[in-house]
Amino acid sequence: MSTPAGNAVVVPDGPLPLLPPALWESREVQDAVAAESPGAVVAVARKAHGLRQDELGTLAGFSQSAISRLEAGSNIAYDMRVLRTLQRLLGIPAHLLGLVDRTVPIRSGEARRLAGGVPEFAGLEGVAKDLVVGIEGKALMALCVSAVFGAGHGGNDGVLAKDAVSQLLVLRRIINDAHNWRGTGALMPAVRSMYDFIDALRRNARGDVRRRLLGTGAMYAEFYGWLYEEIGDLRNAAAWTSRALEQGQAADDRDVVAYCYVRMSQLAEVDGDDDRVIGLARAAQRETGCSHVVRAMALRQEARGLARAGLESSMPRFDLARALVQSAERRESDEYSIGYCFTEQHVQLQRASSLIDLADHKQAIDTYAEIMPRWGGVCQWEQGVHTARLAYAHASSGDVDQAVQLGFVALDLARSTGSQLIVTELEKLGPWHEAPAIAELTAEVTQLR
Repeated sequence: MSTPAGNAVVVPDGPLPLLPPALWESREVQDAVAAESPGAVVAVARKAHGLRQDELGTLAGFSQSAISRLEAGSNIAYDMRVLRTLQRLLGIPAHLLGLVDRTVPIRSGEARRLAGGVPEFAGLEGVAKDLVVGIEGKALMALCVSAVFGAGHGGNDGVLAKDAVSQLLVLRRIINDAHNWRGTGALMPAVRSMYDFIDALRRNARGDVRRRLLGTGAMYAEFYGWLYEEIGDLRNAAAWTSRALEQGQAADDRDVVAYCYVRMSQLAEVDGDDDRVIGLARAAQRETGCSHVVRAMALRQEARGLARAGLESSMPRFDLARALVQSAERRESDEYSIGYCFTEQHVQLQRASSLIDLADHKQAIDTYAEIMPRWGGVCQWEQGVHTARLAYAHASSGDVDQAVQLGFVALDLARSTGSQLIVTELEKLGPWHEAPAIAELTAEVTQLR
């Protein structure tokens, strides 16, 4: 180990020694695990190795501030890639950091209601109904089968329950809600398995049941495409969105078809083709029989394209979209429906983002300031995207310190969700890299690519 000089960073010359097994049984570690605080476990291991935060950061390739935020319990403490690096470096047993968890979060009450007498869920009987528990892929498929063929039957007679499609839509909503709590990696295998299951049912069904299964499968396919976009795989994102569009057309489900055009428009936005953004959003609006919410989503996307093209005519489109959302009738249901969680806040967030495209940074900052205190219903990846955009607006207005603060908040959200969409927005801070804090931020962002 090199000789310390004052507060100089001391980097060990070789691998760190193994820590005594008794450390992992200590009350401090067990309390941290019980509190689901992996950052606290890292802090215990770091101190046991005699390392300062900056020394651990140097060894792991992170900044001292990143280690500090992790140990304090910020979102970076739940980034599996960061935790795996620290787990290997410090010799922490993987299960103490939650690294063996590849489950989909689901409220135990929802699992019990769907499963009835399925053995895999017998252990939930004594669990509070609102507690979020992790369901692994095999158990989730058992839940899916029980929902389709009737609880307790296991699908042996091959006869669909009368409410099979309804139950599949309930599961689709549960998985959509789970996206707010868990990163993309845990959801992708579950979504693909359920899509394949529904597709097999569809191929063997007839009449109206076949048509409804086709539309339901399209909703799973679209979501699978979205998950691909979130990890930066645009080719597969486009392929699965196209599959969803074809199935929606075959099912004659106008909301699915229109929304798939909206999703294709969003993919064109990522590709930087503003004309396709506008054209596909208008194609969505030409679909007749769509709900007010889906039409509002299409209008919002057209407005995004117009703003990106530098046209102030985008703002009236946002006004129309907001009015449609406010006037929409929403039925109470546990089933998934396109746009069930879409609110006027989502319209306003894109309005703020579009004001940045139009170089009206002050108005964008003011609009974000109005929305953010009440955006609890906006999922984490979207909060990360717009926090990064707000950071860009502050940097463009000359307030680099505020941009840095917001940038690190967005970075933590990128780590916890695995969203490459947030990373893409943070990379736009590159022009201000001469500021030391921005340089540190962009260096950490680069590690997420």
